[in-house]
Amino acid sequence: MASGFKLLLLLLLPFASVAINITLGCWEDVAEFLSDLNAEEPKAYAVKMYDSVGKPGSSVLGGNVDRLGSYTECISAEAPSGRFRGQYCKLQVQQDRIDYYNGLCAPSSCHEEEITALAMLGVFKFKTISFLLPFPSLFAVNSTASFPTVARCAKNLFPIDVFVAVCLFVSVSFIILPIIGTIYTADVWEKAKRNELPSDGLPPANYGSTCFVARDASESKAERKHSHEPASAALAAFDGSKQSTLDCVLKCFSLQNHLPAIWLMKPCKEVSLSLNGIRALSLLWVISGHTSQMTAWQNLDNELEWEAKVLKNPLYIFSLSGPFYLGVDTFFLISGFLSCQSFLNMLNLSEKRITFRLTVKYLWRRFFRLQPLHIYSLCLLIGFYSVAPWGTFWELSKLEVDNCRRTWWANLLLINNFIAGQESCNGWTWYLANDFQFYFTTPLLVYISMRSKQGIIILGTLLFLMTFTVTALLSSFYRLPVANPRDMRKTATVMYFAEYYSKPYCRYGPFLVGILLGLYMNQQQTPVLRSKVQASIGWLSAMFSMFMVVALAYTLQDPLDYSPATAIYQATHRTVWAIAVGWIIFACEEGYGGIINWMLSWGFWSVVAKISYACYLVHPMLILLYNGLQETSMHYSDMNMFYLFLGHCLMTFMVGLALTVMVEMPLQALRRAVQRQVVQL
Repeated sequence: MASGFKLLLLLLLPFASVAINITLGCWEDVAEFLSDLNAEEPKAYAVKMYDSVGKPGSSVLGGNVDRLGSYTECISAEAPSGRFRGQYCKLQVQQDRIDYYNGLCAPSSCHEEEITALAMLGVFKFKTISFLLPFPSLFAVNSTASFPTVARCAKNLFPIDVFVAVCLFVSVSFIILPIIGTIYTADVWEKAKRNELPSDGLPPANYGSTCFVARDASESKAERKHSHEPASAALAAFDGSKQSTLDCVLKCFSLQNHLPAIWLMKPCKEVSLSLNGIRALSLLWVISGHTSQMTAWQNLDNELEWEAKVLKNPLYIFSLSGPFYLGVDTFFLISGFLSCQSFLNMLNLSEKRITFRLTVKYLWRRFFRLQPLHIYSLCLLIGFYSVAPWGTFWELSKLEVDNCRRTWWANLLLINNFIAGQESCNGWTWYLANDFQFYFTTPLLVYISMRSKQGIIILGTLLFLMTFTVTALLSSFYRLPVANPRDMRKTATVMYFAEYYSKPYCRYGPFLVGILLGLYMNQQQTPVLRSKVQASIGWLSAMFSMFMVVALAYTLQDPLDYSPATAIYQATHRTVWAIAVGWIIFACEEGYGGIINWMLSWGFWSVVAKISYACYLVHPMLILLYNGLQETSMHYSDMNMFYLFLGHCLMTFMVGLALTVMVEMPLQALRRAVQRQVVQL
């Protein structure tokens, strides 16, 4: 029977190959595989290949429509003839309105187009049973026909070329350099203890430590004040007599210089401690949202059950329900507040004169604060994603790498927020581009505030009205949903991300609130709140505003008739949220924070805040990596998602800490060293 089956396939070759261009080698290997599978005594490799093919599962009504099969079992199969191995492919199948994937194990000699054509011919069968069984009439009107549209195979997905090699080199270099620097610094200290060399640094506990609480600002006053003294000891390499350039570079990369600064919980003066808690909690909110979002994109076997339970339930706002994205707007508020403080500090050191040179210096500091770790994260993603042993879910990871090959330059110039969402590299870094573009407005606003209080009120009002108007018009024209959408097949969803979500003219409101808050608090030399009644009114107003922002998101969510109220909400709710959070910062500074200030000022938050930038950059990479290494779909439950969140947080904090002390802080120390050398020239 087996030989007859193989002969039949070979006889069909001339008629099929003319129309679909199937190579002889592919056809022969498929014939051999199916012949060995349908033999009276099937061969073990053929059984293994068939066993790895996706089969219909249960809970179709809950969304379990994908039939993924077994990736590892497929690629482990090898024909006795040695002509081919198993090649795992996913066929995208359309049956009525059901669109799903069917895992298929085919000979490695076949290309994607050939496998698609063979599947459409119905060649893949065991006995008379097709590998691609349609859903029964219980779930689809047409229960007799399914149409494979395209095959995607896990073969040569991530080619290693010069681009990837450079990224791998950069990634590995910043692992090796800290190791060498740490060993070198330890050796210097050991020799100093034995009095073989004069000790020209500080004791190990403080050597090179810096105050890093205001890390997200371009250069805060507190950071400058606390960082100059240790930097002068750690970076004495450029004094021309005692140390060489190599000595300085190695000490900049030593972990002894940077780890103490992370664990040091001593508060920095002139920086609100509540900012640490707000930043850390916002980061946790973002990680929670991305954990749910990125898992739901590709890994759930009960997606419909998850949608019904989570998306419209306010209890899940910490996950992916309603306006869960407000944590990012809190980041913008903090960034605006610190940008104002940073520029005012620089202004105080320059005799309170705003010059072109001062503005360029301010923007350059911010650019160099953001870009080293940002660019390194791109190299890390491209390099390690290209060598990772991906499983069944490789699509999003491949999309990220392919996008970075095409649009890395946009990230380098910090204009990636104007690249279409599905084509952007490290899509979550749109935030950095917006943040840097917003920084251009800080010097102007500070200048106007110094000239006229009425002027800053008028300008601030105009800027708010401009961003509100643009956002409302875009929302009305494209009928944008008020909550973060997820169905990319809908035009409104595509336009939400392409024209609204990452655009600076729609997201400027919270940053402007931060700048105005910083200007106001800087100008007030005496306490503003003089009674508990005033503070209570402020707290009640802030809490009510937050409640309304959240509640209206569910009330106005995707109405059939797009009303003006929906457009107004879309335009203003982020700014209203930022004003409410700004009140919390203000009240805590005024001494009316109470238990909220006590919780936000916990020492643990300062550690998280110091590594928050690295954590923001790396956490989506870790989530995509974890999801992409899975072979089977995950089942949603509250407990499973909670454990995923805890695991992603732990890994994010570990990798974020490593990136902070091995990449971010060494490069900032090196920047200060170069600046000191330039000043001495």
